[in-house]
Amino acid sequence: MERKQEQALKVLRQQVLEASLNMEREEAAEFFGELADWAYAQQEAMLIDEPEMQNYDED
Repeated sequence: MERKQEQALKVLRQQVLEASLNMEREEAAEFFGELADWAYAQQEAMLIDEPEMQNYDED
């Protein structure tokens, strides 16, 4: 991973930790679970190849 992405992750981790500081344990667990689900969905979306365009004019 490039330095730019590593720095972005560091900033995001800090923001997420700060956002969770005043949460109860169960609330924080749900928060992190939702974050994990979102991150996984983003990862999966990046791995999907773009569909090829169909040329219906060719016979």
